[in-house]
Amino acid sequence: MPSLQILRTHFRAFATERVVRAVKRGGAVWLGIFLTLFGVGLRAQTDGTKQWAANVQGFITLSSPALSPDGSVVYVGVETQTGGRLIAFTREGVRKWNFDRAEAIESSPAIGADGTIYVGCGDGKLYALNPDNGSIRWAFATQTFVTSSPAIAADGTIYFGAGDSRLHALNPDGTQRWSFLAGNWIDSSPAVGADGTIYFGSFDNRVYAVTRDGVQKWSFQTGGRVFSSPAIGADGTIYVGSGDQRLYALAPDGTKKWDYFANGDIQASPTLGADGTIYFAADTNLYALKPDGTERWKSRINTSASSAAVRGDGAIILGGDDGIVRALNPTDGSEKWRFDTRSGSGNLIESSPVIATDGSIYIGSFDGFLYKLNGNGTPLSTLSAWPAFHRDPQRQGRALTISGNGRLLNLSTRAQVGGTETLIAGFVVQGVGQRAYLMRGVGPALAAFGLAGMPDPRLRVFSGTAVIGANDDWGNNEGGLSAGDTGAAVGAFPLPNGSKDAALVLPVPAGSYTAHVTAADGRDGVVLIEAYDAVGGDATARLVNLSTRGQVGVGASQLFAGVVVGGTGKSRLLLRGIGPGLAQFGVSGVLARPTLALFNGVQQLLRTNTGWTTEVSAYDLVAAAQLVGAFALDATSADCAMIVTVDPGIYTLQISGVGGTTGEALVEIYTLP
Repeated sequence: MPSLQILRTHFRAFATERVVRAVKRGGAVWLGIFLTLFGVGLRAQTDGTKQWAANVQGFITLSSPALSPDGSVVYVGVETQTGGRLIAFTREGVRKWNFDRAEAIESSPAIGADGTIYVGCGDGKLYALNPDNGSIRWAFATQTFVTSSPAIAADGTIYFGAGDSRLHALNPDGTQRWSFLAGNWIDSSPAVGADGTIYFGSFDNRVYAVTRDGVQKWSFQTGGRVFSSPAIGADGTIYVGSGDQRLYALAPDGTKKWDYFANGDIQASPTLGADGTIYFAADTNLYALKPDGTERWKSRINTSASSAAVRGDGAIILGGDDGIVRALNPTDGSEKWRFDTRSGSGNLIESSPVIATDGSIYIGSFDGFLYKLNGNGTPLSTLSAWPAFHRDPQRQGRALTISGNGRLLNLSTRAQVGGTETLIAGFVVQGVGQRAYLMRGVGPALAAFGLAGMPDPRLRVFSGTAVIGANDDWGNNEGGLSAGDTGAAVGAFPLPNGSKDAALVLPVPAGSYTAHVTAADGRDGVVLIEAYDAVGGDATARLVNLSTRGQVGVGASQLFAGVVVGGTGKSRLLLRGIGPGLAQFGVSGVLARPTLALFNGVQQLLRTNTGWTTEVSAYDLVAAAQLVGAFALDATSADCAMIVTVDPGIYTLQISGVGGTTGEALVEIYTLP
């Protein structure tokens, strides 16, 4: 087995010429209005400026900083004159502890849910360290070097590659579950897909997909060594660079979707923007590719190894071979700001930045310092499937586990409706065949809940401008599916026999629909409009959007929307409360300044928003609206929006007017991939 020093030299031979020279020295307009919004004001005065710099007494090479689960501690690996160390700093820049070894630590640490730090070392071991003091909980020896950064699966399994050409899978107690033999050593840091598949590259020129049991699913041949760590898209696409100067997009079954020639060795790992843009560094450029593999732009910024981090405001943060940290605009790659780490000539940055939840930016440099830079309050993109090296601030390298089977099972909206007004609910169905949906307009039955309901509501359901179903009194609904039986099946509260509440069951194909509730006799009152995913029809069809438009009053007359989210895992939702944005559709008397609040089933407040551009991830909101086909919000509007990740359960949205104001408003709920 060759010595570590020989292996290091061998590795550096495959780096770019600029990196080799630096190592020897010891040491790089469609959203313009939104970028302008986030580029001015108090926050922009500090964005990208130094908060502190901590001397690590060595060189931070390929190790990228990682954060503890609560963000209070930052960890980074170091190469020193006599070996290496992992250092823990508090968020204030105070050194908490050192973990010293006889060989360099180029691996980026990965942080477990319990705070345990997992990191590889040039001495051939993967270490599990106590976050309190850096003591060793266990060490697993490979008898070679470990520069690959570990990934942590949802069940706690730790995956990492090593110079023994094996991908190792360890249990949380440090015992080996299995190892998989590739054709050459593995510097690539593995990435874990949503289904548990592990993806990684090897110096045998291949990209591998291995099951959680250690069985090869497929391998893909490239024309060069694969040092880059894969990134995984929301649809499961695997993006990875190779020494053959190409970035590859591979389908989950291992077939090539496309490749892009970059005219330079690709060492940095690709990351993804909220809109699916792929960012990667090669041949002293940062490239931005569209999801179909065509070039969006490239920016010559002298970088080769640092992987970009994408913020929720769209800004792209990365280090350069010239020792400069830059923030770039996502529209064209132009520079927003720069921070120069160079205390002299020749320093470079291979380390990839990490962005904390408060927007702070941590990055290491060859100049011997770990830097903390001020952000603008914006964290990593919450919409992007892979916004940074190894995806998240803990560097776990695991795809966000959104179940994909999340379903909007029920929308129920309550509002005060005047005798000449209309309460409107919309719903979008996605699927192949027809599925039945229960629609109800409830007035008199609300008396059981102490509410003065509309005495005689009338319900009509539209597809476009065509009425496809109507009902006045639910007991007089002739033919078709029974509203009473269907209501019982989906868990809706029963309507009294003979009441003038309205209800009907409609089997409909995929498409967009609206339900209107008006007063049949001109008398006003509180109305509850409901849409249920009913029983029968295409089991794969589902509601992907629910919305209600109505008058927002004060107190009990505010607009309340209840939603039931089904499925077996977490779901991501785009929530919007629209007031001023309705004016473009000819709606008069709109709510000038709404506030949107989200509550869980026990009425605990989870999130609020007043003015969507006050959200630190406003660029994510723009991309999310485009993704689901929602109409765009004006950058200066007071409309509300937020992205949330929720478990299956019952939730309530409330729209109220700032200062007790009233007016017409729209509440929208969209499922996100």
